[in-house]
Parts: sequence; C-alpha cells; structure tokens
Amino acid sequence: MRMRSEMVPGFFTLANMFCGFYASIMAATADGAADTEGRFVTAAWLIIAAGVLDVLDGKLARMTSSSSDFGVQYDSLADVISFGIAPSLVSYFIFFRHWGTVGLLVSFVPVMFGAIRLARFNAQLKGYDKPYFEGLPIPAAALAIATFIIFNYEIWGEFRLAKLLLPLVLVASLLMVTNIRYETMPNFSLQSNRANRLKILAVLIGSVVLIFYPQQTFFPLMLGYLLSGVVRLVWVILTPKAEPTEPPEKK
Repeated sequence: MRMRSEMVPGFFTLANMFCGFYASIMAATADGAADTEGRFVTAAWLIIAAGVLDVLDGKLARMTSSSSDFGVQYDSLADVISFGIAPSLVSYFIFFRHWGTVGLLVSFVPVMFGAIRLARFNAQLKGYDKPYFEGLPIPAAALAIATFIIFNYEIWGEFRLAKLLLPLVLVASLLMVTNIRYETMPNFSLQSNRANRLKILAVLIGSVVLIFYPQQTFFPLMLGYLLSGVVRLVWVILTPKAEPTEPPEKK
C-alpha cells in the first residue's frame, strides 16, 4: 500500500516535535549527570535538527501540493515545542536558573513571544507560499539561542557570558512580533530572478562554511540573519525614495 503524499510532511513535523521534546528532556536531566555539559550541547544540536526538519516539511508540503490548514496548525504546535519551550528550558537550565524569579521570567520570554508570533502568523495566513516573513521566524530565534550555546562552549570550553545571552533572548523574542521583513529560503529553481539567485548563492556559501566549521560559524551566521531585517529596515528609512520625474499617463 502506497503512503499518501500528504503524510510525508507530517512525519517530518512529528520528527521536528520529537527533537524539541528530547532537547527539553536533555536539558532538564543534565544537572548531576556525568556529562552535564555534553547533554546541554546535545540539546542545542537537537533544536538545530528540529529547524532542519521544519524547513524540509514545508518544502515537501509544497513539492507534493499537500499544504493545508491542518498542516499549518500542526506545524505551529510542533514549533511551540521545538522553538519555544525547548530553547527556553535549555537557556534556563544552563544560564538563568541561578537568577531566581528574574531568570524564570527571562526564560519564559521566547515561549510567550513565539506563541504570539505563531498565532498572528496563522491568523494572517493567505496562501502557503510567502515572498518574505513578517517578523523574525520562531525557528530563527530558537536557532540563534541554540547556536550561541554551541559557540559559547566551543570557544571557552564552558558555558559563560550569560549576560550576553540575556539581550540575545530579549531582542530575538521582540523581533518575532515586529513587522520587520525577513527573507525566506530561496526557491531552488533554474528559472528564477536575480534576487533569488543571490539568495541561493548565499545559502550555498553558508552551507559550505557550516560543513567545515559548524561550531564556530553557525552562531555568527544566525546572528547575521537576525540583524539583517533590522539593517534592511534602517536602510529603507535612510534611503530616500526616487520620485517620478513625470506623472503616469491616464488612459
């Protein structure tokens, strides 16, 4: 019996959800374990794996023409677990649990704003193909946190600079609920415009760099994407729009 094409993206969404669930367990049970720091790093990589699966399930849904309202809701529920709860718990158990109530509230911020972003996204959804994201996507915010943890441990051999994670968490969370434009993944097609070809080139270069230096470069790349929307907004505001020299003809 052939598996229906509509079920394939759903399995990727389920795998995404499991990665987020497992990352949460790894973070919650790391304290006191023989490989405490290794468990935290593994939890961060599981969040990244969930991000990869999230991209794949969307691509597969469009390739198989199986996008649906149910799939959108199902994907959003998985995203709350993998990109809301999981990074919040990992951040809490590594950095913020020693801050008492303040640490608890800071750790809750990604879940809160992530859920708001997903609810807004679903309510405003018109069609399944998006030319750009309105606000920072929740997987990007989660990956910025996860890659910071990996980068932190790779550079210092321990988890340091909690005070640097604090602004990262707050800024990434706030960007999720703004109207700032963020680029989507490129359409890998031979027939595409110049802007899409540039995005393909950027993704390919970033992928090659990640293959050779994943621990050192993943966080800078995610930080670059996080800031790209802000930089673009500033550029649009500061760059004067060219005014037409002649009014258009009325027919």
